[in-house]
Amino acid sequence: MTNTLKINKLNIIYHIVYSALMAGIVFCVTFFIQIPYGNGVGYFNLSDAIILFATGFFGPIEGLVAGMVGAMLADIFSGYVSFAPFTLVAKGLESLVFFLLMYFFKKVNFVKYIALFIAPLFMVLTYFVSYIALFGFEYAILSTPFDILQGEIGAVFAFILLSTLKRAHPKFATRLFIKDNLN
Repeated sequence: MTNTLKINKLNIIYHIVYSALMAGIVFCVTFFIQIPYGNGVGYFNLSDAIILFATGFFGPIEGLVAGMVGAMLADIFSGYVSFAPFTLVAKGLESLVFFLLMYFFKKVNFVKYIALFIAPLFMVLTYFVSYIALFGFEYAILSTPFDILQGEIGAVFAFILLSTLKRAHPKFATRLFIKDNLN
């Protein structure tokens, strides 16, 4: 009984530590690596790569926390406070969709790989709604291609990170999620 309790406490500590670490990394790549969009509002960043990586390697809790907390804080500190609630939903949804696709379709090989590229589209959809709410439909049409590009480049980087880490150091790939889903 006590060993089970210790294992559960240890698992909770691991989730907290990895979630905080990934949220910090998402904040850093979002806040410090910003390329402004041509239309003046918004910026390109690599947060999606880290969010998808965290979800794929550590699991859904870490991916959700990393995306929601790290990216939202980066928006707040970057002066895009009006986007913070939308970012919370967009990045959380991106992580959740990626996990659910990987979980429910883990036996279908092609889904393993396209899940990385489908999940960012839910982030794009969320931001599309935010652009309409904040700036109007015309702005949403102009900004959405930048978001699609950011999400898909992030998916490519996440794929490279996940597959490289798995091949380079198999001991790191002992987590159930990466072991089952990125063979």
